[in-house]
Amino acid sequence: MNINGKQLKDIYTFENGKLYLYNDLIIGEINEGVHVTIDVMLSFFHFFLENYKVPFGYISYRKNSYSIDPQVYKILPKNDLLKGIAVVSDQKFSSLNAHVEKSFFEGRYELFTTINAAINWLDKIVPLENNNTNVSDNSVA
Repeated sequence: MNINGKQLKDIYTFENGKLYLYNDLIIGEINEGVHVTIDVMLSFFHFFLENYKVPFGYISYRKNSYSIDPQVYKILPKNDLLKGIAVVSDQKFSSLNAHVEKSFFEGRYELFTTINAAINWLDKIVPLENNNTNVSDNSVA
């Protein structure tokens, strides 16, 4: 997935979908028809903790139709590295579900109709936090 101003580091394919990994961003794309349970969400979350040592934003790219148990947001372990969740969908049903999910999540969580709008929002949160960490990044954007 090509994103202007972001360098794709890796793509991980899981049984339930794909994760696109960038320096300060993860984009999750869940497969059609999947039901995201607490176990699925915890496996993604542990993957994030293992692979990210600097603040990052997460985009839930909902181009496919799937369901999420909203209770998963209440059981996520505390993590200061996850700075915000952006949901991207232009489908009414998915947008309604995202509004319900937002009420279960205690952090920053917003809904957008485009990936670019979601990235713009996350870029306002994540770089400010990254400036306060001791991270050496020699990559050129």
